[in-house]
Amino acid sequence: MALGPFEFATSTKEGVTLLARDEPMVVHAQIPTDVLNDYFKLTGDGTNHQRQKLVIANLDAFGKIAAGKYERGELKYRDGQGTTVAMVRLSLFDLECSTHLSRDADASQPRLH
Repeated sequence: MALGPFEFATSTKEGVTLLARDEPMVVHAQIPTDVLNDYFKLTGDGTNHQRQKLVIANLDAFGKIAAGKYERGELKYRDGQGTTVAMVRLSLFDLECSTHLSRDADASQPRLH
């Protein structure tokens, strides 16, 4: 089965997590707090709400970046409750190299390219 679209899962002090499915596997894409703060140049290191808003506004772009890493095999596996979980971690380098995302930190408008 093909990888489905990434969806917002959660935002914590550690970062933002996106989820997708590639049956029977679940794919977690983690975007660490420091990566989002550095990429979007959030003042005062930003808040969970600011980071969540930025990721949701750019969900398609982050999904494309995560899907690319998944398809290239840039991931780790772990066993979940009855399923395999693929873990993808997005880095500052991944965001900087992306043609899908811009640095505009105004989360009110999607910034897909």
